[in-house]
Amino acid sequence: MIALRQLEFPDQLERVVRCALVTPELIAFGSSNSVALACSVSPTTVVRLAGFLGFQNFRDLRTLFREHLWRRAARVSASGRSESRI
Repeated sequence: MIALRQLEFPDQLERVVRCALVTPELIAFGSSNSVALACSVSPTTVVRLAGFLGFQNFRDLRTLFREHLWRRAARVSASGRSESRI
């Protein structure tokens, strides 16, 4: 939806979203301060993004990103094992 421009964000929030899409590890393993620094926004903006997306806090948003990366790594690992059996 974001890529199709169906979801609009205020400029500062969009900056964080774009960083997160390019580098999800930034959100998954960073703090609101480190994400803010990497995206050139304030830590408050990072926390506001979490609320804008419907999360209670930044920690909940970070958990979602961690779970996404974990599932992605598990798929890659599983596909590598399948190929080695052939």
